[in-house]
Amino acid sequence: MNQMRFDDDVVIITGAGRGLGREHALAFAARGAAVVVNDIGVEPDGLGGSAQVAQSVVDEIVAAGGRAVANGHSVTTADGAAAVVQTALDAFGTVSILVNNAGIIDFATLEHIGDDSWRRMIAVTLDGTFQMSKAVWPHFVARRHGRIVNTTSNAGFAGNAQLVHYGAAKLGVAGFTKALANEVGDSGIAVNAIAPMAVTRMNRDAFFGGADSGSDDWQADIRAGKVPMGPPAIVSPTVLWLAHRSTMLNGDIFSVSSGKVARVGFVVGEGYFNPDHGPEDLRDNVDTLRSLDGALDPRSTLDELLLIPKLFGVSAANGAS
Repeated sequence: MNQMRFDDDVVIITGAGRGLGREHALAFAARGAAVVVNDIGVEPDGLGGSAQVAQSVVDEIVAAGGRAVANGHSVTTADGAAAVVQTALDAFGTVSILVNNAGIIDFATLEHIGDDSWRRMIAVTLDGTFQMSKAVWPHFVARRHGRIVNTTSNAGFAGNAQLVHYGAAKLGVAGFTKALANEVGDSGIAVNAIAPMAVTRMNRDAFFGGADSGSDDWQADIRAGKVPMGPPAIVSPTVLWLAHRSTMLNGDIFSVSSGKVARVGFVVGEGYFNPDHGPEDLRDNVDTLRSLDGALDPRSTLDELLLIPKLFGVSAANGAS
């Protein structure tokens, strides 16, 4: 089999000191990439910090014969993001891949989410994705090549109790991915995302009572119904696939967990059409307007708008019915 290699690539991975990010970093390095391990070493809720968290992953990569450098700047500001990119340029001369993995989590119902918790969640998860993408963009454009892999979550597009702030930020990342993918044109850049599920320190206490899926028995645990998620390492192959220069997908989101990989779609049903409807019509046709039969998976806002003339019996091509 022709192995997908990254010998000529420099990858920045945010939040790469632990969990999913660490596994991504190790996997890229094992296939030849030079890796910028960015992590400020905070706790799952975004508090605290230790530079050693990122450095320990670098040490692990270098000990295995790979190339890596640590970076401890915050991705929440333009200056911090620029410093992360500059680390890649200073150490390796270029950057070709960005994996926006940094994120935090804490569990609370709406009434217990304070302003600080809300803003910290948005800053790390959504602002960080924006700032880092903007920082690498001119370098990708100049190279006429680049790959961005973002990290969203089904807590955003499916919902989860006690994760209102987390879900909002992660759904924002999905929207950012879809919109930015519409801007790439023929630049050679591709923007995609994953929605991973894995047992990490961020979720194992809340969801699984501290269960550890890092052992060789994780598949047996899933079959036995003990832990319905796999380890972080099983997510990384999808990230590498999307980041490879031979992968031409753009604007896609993939759900990844426990060996299952599936595209996520945001669909719009055929719905109920009546240009003169009132609220009573919607009440009386609720089953029709809620149905997803014949659903459209739009790739841009224009896709759905183009359906409206057809519903009026007008051809979008010539404006005639």
